[in-house]
Amino acid sequence: MRRSQDLGADRRRLRFSGRGVLIALGALLLFVLIFGRAIARFYIDFLWHDALGRNDVFWGAIGAKATLFVGFFLIFVLISGINLYVADRTAPETFPANVHPYVERFHEIFGQRLRLVRYGVALVFALMLAAPAISRWQEWLLFRNSQSFGTSDAQFGRDVGFYVFELPFLSFLLDWMFVAVIVTLLLTVAAHVLNGGVVLVSPVPTVSSATKTHIAILLALLALLKAGDYWFDRFELTNAQTGIVQGATYSVVQARIPALMLLILIAVFSAVLYLSVIRTGSFRAPLIASALWLVVSIVGGIIYPAIVQGLVVNPDQEAKESEYIERNVNATRLAYGLAEVESRDITFSDISASDAEGDLESLDNVRLLNPAAMESRFIFDEGREAGLTIDDLDVDRYVLDSTEQPDSEQVLVAALELDTDGLANTTWQSLHLINTHGCGLVTAPASSVQANRRPAYTVPDLDRPELYFSPSIGGYAISNTESVENPCDEQATYEGDLGVEMTSFARRASFALAFLEYNILASGAINDDSQMLWVRGVNDRLEKLAPFLSYDADPYPVEADGRVVWVVDAYTTTSRYPYAESVGDVELSSESGLSPNDNYVRNSVKAVVDAYTGEVTLFVIDEVDPIIRAWQQAFPDLFTSFDEMPDELREHLRYPEDLFRVQTDRYSKYRISPENFFRRDGAWSVAQAPGQFPGVSTATAAAPAAETAASSTFASESNTQRFTPYYTYFDTSPDDEEIDEEFVIFRPFVEFSTADQRTQLQAYMTASSDPDTYGQLISYVVNPAPGESLPDGPLRVASSAETTDEISFRISRDNTEGGGTKVRFGDLQAVPVADGLVYVRPYYVSVPTDSAQVPEATEFREVIVTYNQTSVLAPTIGQAMSELFRGFDADIGDRTGTVSSVDGDDTAAPDDEVVVLDENAEEVLVRIDTVLAEADTALESGDLGTYQEKVNEANDLIADAVDRLGLDTGTDDVTDPTGDPSTDDGSTDGESELEGDGPGEGDKLIVEDEG
Repeated sequence: MRRSQDLGADRRRLRFSGRGVLIALGALLLFVLIFGRAIARFYIDFLWHDALGRNDVFWGAIGAKATLFVGFFLIFVLISGINLYVADRTAPETFPANVHPYVERFHEIFGQRLRLVRYGVALVFALMLAAPAISRWQEWLLFRNSQSFGTSDAQFGRDVGFYVFELPFLSFLLDWMFVAVIVTLLLTVAAHVLNGGVVLVSPVPTVSSATKTHIAILLALLALLKAGDYWFDRFELTNAQTGIVQGATYSVVQARIPALMLLILIAVFSAVLYLSVIRTGSFRAPLIASALWLVVSIVGGIIYPAIVQGLVVNPDQEAKESEYIERNVNATRLAYGLAEVESRDITFSDISASDAEGDLESLDNVRLLNPAAMESRFIFDEGREAGLTIDDLDVDRYVLDSTEQPDSEQVLVAALELDTDGLANTTWQSLHLINTHGCGLVTAPASSVQANRRPAYTVPDLDRPELYFSPSIGGYAISNTESVENPCDEQATYEGDLGVEMTSFARRASFALAFLEYNILASGAINDDSQMLWVRGVNDRLEKLAPFLSYDADPYPVEADGRVVWVVDAYTTTSRYPYAESVGDVELSSESGLSPNDNYVRNSVKAVVDAYTGEVTLFVIDEVDPIIRAWQQAFPDLFTSFDEMPDELREHLRYPEDLFRVQTDRYSKYRISPENFFRRDGAWSVAQAPGQFPGVSTATAAAPAAETAASSTFASESNTQRFTPYYTYFDTSPDDEEIDEEFVIFRPFVEFSTADQRTQLQAYMTASSDPDTYGQLISYVVNPAPGESLPDGPLRVASSAETTDEISFRISRDNTEGGGTKVRFGDLQAVPVADGLVYVRPYYVSVPTDSAQVPEATEFREVIVTYNQTSVLAPTIGQAMSELFRGFDADIGDRTGTVSSVDGDDTAAPDDEVVVLDENAEEVLVRIDTVLAEADTALESGDLGTYQEKVNEANDLIADAVDRLGLDTGTDDVTDPTGDPSTDDGSTDGESELEGDGPGEGDKLIVEDEG
């Protein structure tokens, strides 16, 4: 019989309570949500890249991140492991008796496991320090694939590629090593304390000689690392913003760089003194050296450069800084591609009607429809279908009617994108399985309107009009399900193959977990043929695939090969180009892909995203750019040569607006020779922007932006909004050659002034978007004829036009209070005609609507044309030109269709003249009928005052219609339809009433609308 102590105790029965089960399930659910969701996201990321055929990018980025993490993890493990091992090997053989109570407590708790705890803590720190290195994967790839710029900096003679590709990662490596050694030093000291090498007794701790040696070696290593850091800091100063311009200026070169060299010597000397502790056993000398080090770093790094700047440089700044200004000017021109701008002189003179008639091509290209202003009109007319919307208008060029206009013309293009907010049914199935895409494009000529002053809309005939991918779309869609998708024209099955196929339970479960959406897993409408279309925003898609590029904020749609593709300008940028001025306070579009810190920009890539399949193609258009060459070497299969871009797509490339904004702003100052840069002799400013609304100043419209070294030193322009560049057709041929109109982006300059008091036109610049001359920059410098002054610039022209009696009266009449109509203007366009300069600006009126989606819609009304400080307002450019130039008789072609007053036999009037109402006939009648109904209501309620007011308003509307038609009603205040200023002063008393049947008995309004 066994002994009682040998008998096993009764095993306690395991009891499962409901509460315990719930806790266990909750813990499991939390684990799945945290870790399982992370795994699911990783898996669907892989599936997304795999569907696009871009596993090289996925694994390339993962490989770079893993290399950095593992590498830095092992480095710290090696450094800390060796030092902890040395700390253990040099520990006293007998543990001191008078150790600190906390040390005794540690030994009591951990005992023999104390060494394991120390190494475990080191591993934790290794993980913590290695994790931040993952974010440096792009710098690591650029470091590995470094390229030469072929240009050296002026201070150290290093190739620019060293600063862009190598210096960032080397600086990070040194900084990381410094932090890693500090952490290792702390771990080592802690190990020596626990081992008895350091006894914490009052008043001074007792340190063994072996421990002193160990700590001294680590401190010497820190000093050497700091010396290396100082060495690389010299190169960082080539982008300093402490001087008159960006870069290493006089005080930096003569004071800060010598101070850094002195600090390097002191750091090395301090390291030697720390190593001397091994022999002397005293820290006195190295501590004194460290104190001296601190003093020199403050005096040499801050005080001495300030003294040199104040006492040596400022009294003779032009002479002292001339060499460094020249470096800045040359580097900035190279960094922004301004070294080869073609400059042409141009002189404007008076022209006659015959001169103007001989150069109608320039006037044919004037853009009457502004994209920003006409967006509401497009939405109201073409984008109000449930589930669809127009989010943006873009300017492009197309051949709309090859019979009447064989050449391409300016066109406004709008995509009908998916708008889930406008859906009546917002169930999961409706949002993700049924309403999955937008539908096609809407276009309209930008240089002409119909006779009713509406855009002449055209819907391109596309083989695949479905827009599954677009800029404003978000979320995900699942195609080819059992649910029937809303068709565009006719029902069609999705034929794309770049979505993630939902062929397994694991895939559906991964998406359900990643999106936290149970319906993906449970829906019976999803089958093996279904595809998950995910990351559908155009820029989102590009940033996920190639996050190392910067993308323009304005993707634009292009009709190509029977479907829609989105074109996005991609930039390669850096903030490390030596001596180049940064973007700084340049006005950029909202959500621009360019940063104020960038000081090198290239539009190296045209990214194309298929709106139907989501396919992404990155066409390299600047193969000389070293940064894109580095990324091509890192991901050789990701990019496509520009030679492979279809001609159909090349015809629709546009020079990016934001890049042009930066280039024009920088060119306005950096066109000056380095000798004149300090005095700003010959400097320009980008022209002031005229207000979009009457009487609205742009003096405070621009938001404060980041300063650059130059902007904080030199006098700068006031905080006034600058002229927005616009796309147009422009004759870029030299004077002695045939007309060669190219699609360009245009921006004017005025003379530089701090308070913007100079508003005369000094020059303008164009950048070509044509395939053969893409990116060519031409500066046209205005040289006035002898005895003449510079012509007025945009702001002065716009202000003068608004104060003209006729135009001012018209603005007052069309600007109504209390939610009525509002006047706004289109782009003010400078148009060289023959040897003269004509300004053209569309005149719009925003009219309230009954649509909640579009509270007001903008309508084109007339056009303001200015020549030689004389401005006229007319329905057409041709009529305006006939008022400005007596004898001018030409059809510009900015109207299609006619609206004429005819006799009762429906025979057209004998003249060809286009006479138009402010609104079409139906709208005029509706407005009059509405006002008369309100008058009847007021009469029935006994409100005679309101009744009379409404009757007068109706009479005014009728009188205005007659006035705009130019009909003879027996009154003298009807505008002469010929537009002759001698017979029409543009005024009316506003009180004429029409009796009987209106504009002559039997007269009718006939609208012939070719749209």
